[in-house]
Amino acid sequence: MDIKSFLNNVCKEIKYEPAKKSISEELELHIKEIKEDHINDGLDEKTAEEKAVHQMGCAEEIGKSLNKIHRPQLDWKLLILIGILMGFSLFISILKESTGNDTYLLSTISYMVIGFIISIGIYLSDYRNLKKHSSLLYVFATIILLWTTTNYGGTRIQGVSCINFFGYSFFPGTITVTLYIIAFIGFIVGYDKNNAIKFRIQDEKFSINKDLLKIVSLTLLSLVIMQTISTWTNTIILSFVYLAITTIKIITNEENKIKNLLKLYGIIGILAITLMIGLDVNPFNSMKVLASFNPEIDPKGRGYIGMLQKEILQNAKMIGEAETEIISSDRYIIPMESNYTFIYLLGKTGIIPAVILVLAIILTSIKLIINAKNIKEQYGKFLIIGLSTLYILQSVASVLMNINLGIQADINIPFVSYGGFYFMVNILSMALMFSVYRRKDINFEEPKKLKKPKFLTKIEGFFFEECN
Repeated sequence: MDIKSFLNNVCKEIKYEPAKKSISEELELHIKEIKEDHINDGLDEKTAEEKAVHQMGCAEEIGKSLNKIHRPQLDWKLLILIGILMGFSLFISILKESTGNDTYLLSTISYMVIGFIISIGIYLSDYRNLKKHSSLLYVFATIILLWTTTNYGGTRIQGVSCINFFGYSFFPGTITVTLYIIAFIGFIVGYDKNNAIKFRIQDEKFSINKDLLKIVSLTLLSLVIMQTISTWTNTIILSFVYLAITTIKIITNEENKIKNLLKLYGIIGILAITLMIGLDVNPFNSMKVLASFNPEIDPKGRGYIGMLQKEILQNAKMIGEAETEIISSDRYIIPMESNYTFIYLLGKTGIIPAVILVLAIILTSIKLIINAKNIKEQYGKFLIIGLSTLYILQSVASVLMNINLGIQADINIPFVSYGGFYFMVNILSMALMFSVYRRKDINFEEPKKLKKPKFLTKIEGFFFEECN
């Protein structure tokens, strides 16, 4: 049997089409290395090839084994955790309906169903197609933000620009943060250190990397536009996600890790010092930060919400409603705003349900981190890193804000806080991560010249023999 026939017989047993190419290339490389060894031992080319194929063993059995390893997989553990978080959202919607907010439950279910329907397509599609459209995603996100400044679809809610679309309004940062992250990942994964522009000034030669120039300029532009049109909260979160992705990219690079990290964090340090100076000279901003942690310093102003949260925390029970009318009266902001979902849950149902929610958030975060570690393909790995960082930052910041351990800001808990379009974007983002995980055992990279590919070492002791 020649190499081509052997590979065809192996691939016939593999059901998942995208896996066939990488498996075939790895097997062919391995067979050719064995063939070369036999030729070096004095065999002619045809005999060496037949012996190498014979040495590989039963093609059908190898194919069946590889089919088990490379079949698409649904991450059931993560799906269950997301289901628990959504269960909390439904539960909180039912609680709010009892206070007269009779649209919460129906709206939550509607957006959940719409999100699930669209997410099926995202889950089944090949996530790698997004990489070649990174620039388009960036432009689309920018257009959405700029659209809010026009008279055609833009409006303002509570002083923040938002989009009015057929009677439905949503804040642009809800989707543009995610789009900018996906676009940034495409840029940074496609970075080519050799793509440089060389020029001369007088007698001195200089060079600038075109990809680096593109990444830096578009990153800064996105942050400026986000801060100008959206909110500081979205800008800061987007900045931290950019930083996390860049840091991991530098760490996973084999060259100049320490030098590049020092450069990166040196620039970040300068910007952070500048920001701190800005807070010191602006009493309004500094008061907002201080009152978030110590609301007593301005109980009727910047610390008003913090005082309400503190009262709920002081009167919370292990199980059951806290002995305060804050969480039952619609005169207060706590039961109304989605930003305060966690403290509302704690006050309405008790400490134990709130702790269970925190545990679900922690377990989801850990599972996402583990998934990112286990993804082989670079673009997919960074997609999970970026979107997971966004989820973790939003969740942690929202919970801490709700218990007076974080700065008061317009930030929600993904999958839990009310917000129809925000809820749907979270579902679609998670569907994209499920799509990456679905293909986690497939090596999309070019095969490297290895004596024994990893997946072959798992089976060669069992199948390197002829079929009966």
